[in-house]
Amino acid sequence: MQLNMRSRVWFLVLISFVYFSLHSTLPAHAQNEQSIVVLVNDEPITNYDVTQRMRLLSVTTRQPASDALRKKVIEELISERIQLQEATKNSVIITDEQIKEVFTSVAASNKMSPEKLTTSLAQLGVNIKTMKEQIRSRVAWRRVVQRKFRSQVSVNASQIDKAISVEEPSKDKQEATEFDLQRVRLELPDSPDQKTIASRLVEAERLRNRIKSCSSIAKVIKPVRKASAKSVGRKKADQVAQPTRAILLATKEGQMTPPTITSSGIELYVVCARRSVNRNDKQRQKVRSKLVSQEYNILARRHLRDLRQDAFVEHR
Repeated sequence: MQLNMRSRVWFLVLISFVYFSLHSTLPAHAQNEQSIVVLVNDEPITNYDVTQRMRLLSVTTRQPASDALRKKVIEELISERIQLQEATKNSVIITDEQIKEVFTSVAASNKMSPEKLTTSLAQLGVNIKTMKEQIRSRVAWRRVVQRKFRSQVSVNASQIDKAISVEEPSKDKQEATEFDLQRVRLELPDSPDQKTIASRLVEAERLRNRIKSCSSIAKVIKPVRKASAKSVGRKKADQVAQPTRAILLATKEGQMTPPTITSSGIELYVVCARRSVNRNDKQRQKVRSKLVSQEYNILARRHLRDLRQDAFVEHR
């Protein structure tokens, strides 16, 4: 009987030990996960946030967990917090549907359904909310940068030509000539006689000898009666009808074409600029998008740098 009582006492001690061990260890673990690593303008980044992002980065980049990776992740999370705060400040809202659309695209690029990708990440200890929050910050930041710097980003035809020539210096290209034109017109009366036409042609030839660039057109034609100038803008050679096309192709930059008689008068064109362009419009659009993206990226880095300098960041 004494032995049974002793066994019961030891059993109760053991149960108590296990109970208090569980209730002291588990809360400590939870408390550690929710402990604040960094405050960004009073918004916390927790140890859980860092751990989850490290797991995601390890999965997507195959980098092993390390102090260097942890430091990199913390810096990324600080930047993302600042980016999302700037989005909120500028009333940029990214909906769950937009996040879902991007996430579905990411899954498809990995030949998975969204459900399959979610399951695969969960098996590796990554909460899918971690990836979706990363997507949210990137989409929001892109929207902020585009809205703020849209008026500052510009890519012209010459930049596209240069980029194509650098990327494919030896590749055969279908090239076309593109002109920037100003049209000068000397009016003719209805049913003009040969003498009137001849007189206006003489005036046109005098203009050809005097005009050496587009900047001098207005001044030169001012004293000429019923003469006008108009910017035609940018035209590819195949967009201009013959015989004007052939005449333009034979005219150098800064020169004026010989006069031609039309139904509305005598016309001459000044070639303000001419350049060779690639006929592959899809390629040009692709290169243009790349150059625009590069300009936005430069401005985005500068803006984030400025925001980080002004932010309150406290490491705990």
